[in-house]
Amino acid sequence: MLVSNQRRIDRKQKLVVLKCQTLYSGDPPAGEFETVLGQEDGLERPTVCICDPFFTAHKSEISQRRGAVSYERQRDISRKMVQGLAIAGL
Repeated sequence: MLVSNQRRIDRKQKLVVLKCQTLYSGDPPAGEFETVLGQEDGLERPTVCICDPFFTAHKSEISQRRGAVSYERQRDISRKMVQGLAIAGL
């Protein structure tokens, strides 16, 4: 999932992304720093996104838009990203 803001997308070749993968029956539930996306986010199947750690990807590696994350999920993802980065309990 692309998490870079539009200004960075416009100016840079490397973008910040989160790792996401399709959920299947029998998979463990989402963890403390994970969130589940679904049809309301434009995805065909439930998908878990790990909100820590972050990765970078070249723009050329991002080829397909699959959906748009709902506002509520954007807030949840942002909160979990900040919590995942907490240093010494800050």
